[in-house]
Amino acid sequence: MNLKTTNADLMQRMSTLEEEVQGYKKQLKMLSDHNHPDTIALGTDQTIFRYTPAHVIVNQITEASNYILLDKGSNDGVTEDMGVVSVKGIVGVIESVSSHYSRVIPVINSAYHPICIIKNKGFFGPLFWDGKDPRYISLSRLPSHASYSFGDTIVTSGYSATFPEGVPVGVAEESFKQKNEEYNSLKVRLFTDFSTLNEVLIIKNPLRDEQIKIEKGVSVAK
Repeated sequence: MNLKTTNADLMQRMSTLEEEVQGYKKQLKMLSDHNHPDTIALGTDQTIFRYTPAHVIVNQITEASNYILLDKGSNDGVTEDMGVVSVKGIVGVIESVSSHYSRVIPVINSAYHPICIIKNKGFFGPLFWDGKDPRYISLSRLPSHASYSFGDTIVTSGYSATFPEGVPVGVAEESFKQKNEEYNSLKVRLFTDFSTLNEVLIIKNPLRDEQIKIEKGVSVAK
């Protein structure tokens, strides 16, 4: 028997076995993901949020009151006020729902102002869109003593029941002050590219109803 040939055959067989093992690992991961399709950890919050993948079928980016239409509705468990994100960051909030569709108010809508925060700095304020460039938004009403640096990451604050804390929003690129205002604002480049948006996740907070009730002072049964 040729020893060199035997060693070569052995190495080839080991390589083949390794490829098979990696293939089995991928299959196991796919099965695991399939068996647990309704949970994902989002942001820095350790609470497990449920989610529903959805496809964008209408996407406005040039109007002051932009909206997005998704192919998931109440038949899929979607309700009003659920948060919507992309794989890169925040998208918006569900405004209305039918059996098979849902309408989203995106952050690039001049009427929607979610509270967000400068990561690792603690200063927060509402987002405002000026109706111009869908790549940018403003983090507004920051106090004059707020500390920040260009390049800081802006994330969701977690101050509402819609989004967990820490969902990415964008990066601060410059500061400015509106006329007759004592507050500062940051121009933020959004992580989500709304011009190419086609797939999103609709977030459900299982504790949303309880949180809203307790915020309103409504007694919650233990």
